[in-house]
This record gives sequence, C-alpha cells and structure tokens, in this order.
Amino acid sequence: MPVRCCKFCLSLLFACVGLSANPVWVSLFNNAQVQSVVISAYTGDLLALGDMSQFTIVKGQAVNVVLHDRQIVVSNSRGVIGTFDRLIVAGVDTSAIVRLRPVLPFAEARNYDAYICMYADIGRIRMINQLEEAQYLAGVIEAETGAGRTSEFYKAFAVISRTYLYGHAERHVTEGFHLCDETHCQAFKGKCRYEAKIPAAVKATDSIIIVNGTSQPISATYHANCGGETESAKNAWQTDMPCLVPVNDPFCSSYPSAQWTKNISLDSWISYLVKNGFKPDPQKVTDFNFGQTNRKPNYIVHDFTLPFKQIRNDWNLRSAFFSISVGDDKVLLKGNGYGHGVGLCQEGAMEMGKRGYKYEDIIQFYYRNVRLVPIADLQINIPEILTTQ
Repeated sequence: MPVRCCKFCLSLLFACVGLSANPVWVSLFNNAQVQSVVISAYTGDLLALGDMSQFTIVKGQAVNVVLHDRQIVVSNSRGVIGTFDRLIVAGVDTSAIVRLRPVLPFAEARNYDAYICMYADIGRIRMINQLEEAQYLAGVIEAETGAGRTSEFYKAFAVISRTYLYGHAERHVTEGFHLCDETHCQAFKGKCRYEAKIPAAVKATDSIIIVNGTSQPISATYHANCGGETESAKNAWQTDMPCLVPVNDPFCSSYPSAQWTKNISLDSWISYLVKNGFKPDPQKVTDFNFGQTNRKPNYIVHDFTLPFKQIRNDWNLRSAFFSISVGDDKVLLKGNGYGHGVGLCQEGAMEMGKRGYKYEDIIQFYYRNVRLVPIADLQINIPEILTTQ
C-alpha cells in the first residue's frame, strides 16, 4: 500500500523543514502493530496536516493518535481534533524534534528529525520518518555502535551504513518506504543524540560507499566480535563473495565477547546428536572431541557431520566458532566471538580506531577486493517513493 500523502502536503512540509526532494523514508516501530501513539513537540513547535486541515502542536504539548475503523483519530486534552486518512507532522523549523511514544503496544519513546507521515494500514498505524540521508545515517550509527568510539571507527561505519542504504534502498519500496528500523535493514532508533562525532563522521565521508570488482555496492555485513578470525560468506550463507572471506583478526581478542564457554551434559549431547541422525554405536567419549583453531563449517564424528551453524542456532550459542571437549560426563563448548562472524568485526574495528588506523584501513582490512568510491560515480540513486494525489 503506498503512502497516502498528497503532493501539496509533501511540498509544503519539505519547504517547512528544509528537506531535499528525495529523502530517505523509514518505517518506524516496524515490527509492532501500533494502534495508539502519542506525538509530542519535544523541542520547538510542530505543524500537523490531517488530510487538508492544519493545526499546531506547541512545544511541550502532545496529541493522541488512535487507529479506528481504518482511519486515525487525533485528540488532545480538550477533545477530538479530527479523524483523518493520513497525518503529517513536522517541525516549524529544522531545530524542532518530533517525539513518538507508542501506547498500544507500549514501547519506549523515541525522538525524530524532519517529519513523520502516518496512515492507517492493515491493523496498525503505519509511521514513516522522512529525513535526509545524513540524519538517517547518524541515527543508524548510534543505534548500531553506541557512543564513545573513535572518529575513524565512526567514519568506517558511516561508509558501511551508506553502502547498505544504497545497496538495499529498494527493499520495501512496494510497501511505501525504503527501509525499516529493524536490524534486518539497519537498526534505527531515531535522532542521533549522544555522540557529536557521529554526524561529523558522516559529513567527513560524504557520498563514499564500498563497491566490489563489478562496481556494485557490497554486502557490508558486520558482527560484534569474530573471536580472532572472520567467517566467509560461503561457509555462513552458502554464497561465495570475494569481499567476504576469512581474515585473521588480532584486534578483538582483548574484549570480553572474544571468548565464551558452555557446559552440556554428555547424555544431552548424545541425545541431541542422535536426534540429528547420529547412529548410537559404541563410541569412546573422546571421539566427540573436536577442535576449531580456525573456522570450520562442520562438526564431524567419524562419518557423522553436523553444521556448526545449526548447532549454534539449536543451542542459542554466541557464535559457530567453538571447540568441543568431553570430561566428567560433560561436554565443554569453548567458543570464540559473538555473531555470525562475516565481514567487519565491530570490536576489532573499534580497537583499530584506538590504535590510530584510518577508516580506509579498517574497511580494507575486513572487506577484501573492494574499492571506496563516491556514489556519484556509479549512477545509483535512492528510488523515489510514489505518492497518491
């Protein structure tokens, strides 16, 4: 279903908040079927357009928006303001911030730049944030990496996040937006608030993305900690990508998530293996030992094979990079890293930033056979979202 925002309203609010003609459109609280939300003017006054009517939300005040009979009902402390097909809310100037607090279901309030378009979707209020690319990237970087990192690390992540944006901007176009705010797109929790170095990093790397040998944006994947060696895309996802190959990483080993352990009873382990096709012939317990000094795709006991990725998922482990040893009727899983291990290791990259590496060096270390190029050289654009009249 396309976003039902008339072109008159869009042009008026673009002028109001100073947006470019082709911003990034992000679906907010995407995994929640929000049916009631509070909109407040966190800083500055807000201009609201409901269909063709207009009203103001003064700084410090709020309105309630409730889904009812495939429309949205807007009210304040004095009563109902109106019932609309769609509602657009924006700051009267660029310093204003829109605050959203879902009530049903409940979610923590978040602050947003630029403006919000709302309309009744199937069983929910669809909320879409339309904002500049730089604002979106800053919010992603803070949500994905947190505060207190080095400038060079933030620059590297700015390039990674921009690469993802341009490589996946068509993902949700048929639904009326480019990306959602969940991790399967990129985590986005609203306006970057706590770390001034992040917007500076976005500006310093303006327009730069990572491309492969055919000048296409790469799949710039990342994870928390690789445990000393990154994983290949081929092992993780059965997709061979020359840019996502194993890399020996000496930088992440001092972080707490570089190592982990888990104990499982021997009986539980054998039962698990039998469930997955292991034949319960007499075995020495030492036959279950298996070492991973380098990443391997499969756990092997004689002629029995089981993917480490499956073991990780079945036992909810931190990674698929672990060794197995048996003793005292227990199986010890001694693991390395946190996450799928493919692409950039965040904690390794953080350490590289601390040691003085430049962002280009960080990117080239984790992604192989790639180039950094201005987006203008590639004739790739963020697609326009179609609107109804």
